[in-house]
Amino acid sequence: DIVDRDDNVIKKWCLESEIWPEEIIRVVTVYLIDTQGKFYIAQRSPNKRVDPLMFEAPAHGRVNSGENYEDAIIREAEEEIYTKLMNLQEIQYFYYEFDSNAWFQRLRKKLYVAKCEPISHYNYEEIYKIKSFVNIREFLRYYEQNTSKFSNAIAFDVKYLKQYFNL
Repeated sequence: DIVDRDDNVIKKWCLESEIWPEEIIRVVTVYLIDTQGKFYIAQRSPNKRVDPLMFEAPAHGRVNSGENYEDAIIREAEEEIYTKLMNLQEIQYFYYEFDSNAWFQRLRKKLYVAKCEPISHYNYEEIYKIKSFVNIREFLRYYEQNTSKFSNAIAFDVKYLKQYFNL
């Protein structure tokens, strides 16, 4: 759906058009910590139009028309990393704008953290590889030393992850 800054639906939009709207769309993102405490990120497929081979959250995507945010992130996790989310926690709900390598994006986003079983399989059409870290602090050190390897959208996520984990 196309929404306003307050998340009110203005009109329906479907991806089949392959043209992203200039209006605001809804998206979801989840960062995962497995049952052994490892923190995961994903490297996008080289075939992606937006930010190929850049690192980002292991599961994210659009909220489909008629879907709520939580249903969307559960679906995205199943489609992209073949996993069930446990202890799903919303950590931030915000509006943001940024330049991707393809176009300027306006998004209404819910950011989550969840537990999962260790990730061993994933959708290779979406994800080139999964990278794990001993914990969130190790991930943050890697991010700060390698920001050019990450999608532009992740800067907002990192800010809110630090707040959530009191880092």
